[in-house]
Amino acid sequence: MKKSFSIQLLVVSLLTIAWMVSKSNPTAISNTSNLYSEPLKNQAFNILQNKCNVCHRKQNPFMVFNLKNMDKRAKKINKNVFELQRMPKGDEIKLTPDERETLKNWIQSLNIK
Repeated sequence: MKKSFSIQLLVVSLLTIAWMVSKSNPTAISNTSNLYSEPLKNQAFNILQNKCNVCHRKQNPFMVFNLKNMDKRAKKINKNVFELQRMPKGDEIKLTPDERETLKNWIQSLNIK
């Protein structure tokens, strides 16, 4: 009985903290489904690797993304994917809604102006 009460108290405490953080910074826990999975940047890189680099390697090798250059190219990615909706080109490669959300969350996490 004592152990189950302690676990319940811990769960309530964690939920309260999460709620308080979400109220003070709504984007802080916007990606809670990935709390125990790979970091957001790695998720974004996997999307860039599988959906962008496959074409860029052939068509635009100077814009192949990697973990070192992707942050500095985030503003350009945002412009071409979300603002101008120019990328990905063609009908063969499409971003799923979840992939779009992951990229958007990663870009927002960089606080790019």
